[in-house]
Amino acid sequence: MDRPSCPAVVARAASASLSKQALAVFAVEAARPEALPKAKRLAKRREFLHVYETGRKLFSRYTVVFFLPSGLPHSRIGITATKKLGKANVRNRLKRWTREVYRRKREPLGIDRRALDVVVNVKPNARDASFREFSQDFEKVLQRVVSDAGR
Repeated sequence: MDRPSCPAVVARAASASLSKQALAVFAVEAARPEALPKAKRLAKRREFLHVYETGRKLFSRYTVVFFLPSGLPHSRIGITATKKLGKANVRNRLKRWTREVYRRKREPLGIDRRALDVVVNVKPNARDASFREFSQDFEKVLQRVVSDAGR
């Protein structure tokens, strides 16, 4: 006796037939082209402090950006979002927005060719901004970073 199949059951059966390792490889390969690699992020407190103390500073409506030429073959970014911004979901959203704009504009603006360490401090008024407003403002400040780094 044949059982009727619905698309959800077929999809579940197909995914169950893939091994966990194959699914993990597929997930990593799918995420890799869009993700910002760990090598291109500032993570340690001393790296942030070095940029704060010796780098240059630019102000924009929603961010304060510190930047410093580095001796690496690529640029790195670090993002700070303090509790003044709001709860964790608001801070995380603004950090995601910042990473997304940076990731998309890194190549067109030639940020990697300049080999900069960039630290972005998100201002409290950014919580009320739309993604479009935030991204336009942050793109403008990134353009200024690239032009100022060339001097």
